[in-house]
Amino acid sequence: MEVLLRGGPGDGQAAVATGRSAVWQSCLYEATSDRTTRGGVDRQVYQHRSDCCEQFGRGAEDRCE
Repeated sequence: MEVLLRGGPGDGQAAVATGRSAVWQSCLYEATSDRTTRGGVDRQVYQHRSDCCEQFGRGAEDRCE
């Protein structure tokens, strides 16, 4: 399923997710209840978790796996 990423380095990007989380360029995104239409396609919104993003010097913690 294609989802829309919100926040972080992937903000505005469409990505493929198969569960409640998605990884984009070593950053974790989690599903929200929000939905949006983009390009005529209805997509679920996945929110960036800044505490689980290698670009911000984080991500090695157990809660991020």
